[in-house]
Amino acid sequence: MDAKEFITKIKRAVRDSAIDETIRVLRLPPGRRPPLELLKQANWYRSLSPEDQHMLAQVITNAVNRAVFGFLSVLDGVRVIEDDEKKGDFQLNYIKDGSKLLNGPVTPMLYERFNEPEV
Repeated sequence: MDAKEFITKIKRAVRDSAIDETIRVLRLPPGRRPPLELLKQANWYRSLSPEDQHMLAQVITNAVNRAVFGFLSVLDGVRVIEDDEKKGDFQLNYIKDGSKLLNGPVTPMLYERFNEPEV
């Protein structure tokens, strides 16, 4: 797996599933006794017009995209999470029949790949 394939899989397994699951839970909260807060959210969601439900789905999509982008920015080292003067670096290796570095100083940034148009 290379970085491009990794991003494609992250989009499907993380981004798309988070968006779909969030909307699915709003439509129909899971379990026999969902938490009251979730029931209130579901009732509110169902009270929205179809246009407003679509707008909310866009807001959810935007938020999930920003979260994944931010995490990839941390892995790439362009968004810091340490308060120390000296910062560490993250290396993302895919290990299967050997090891492949997916991010690093000589590879395209993961966060940039995330924003590339899908073909």
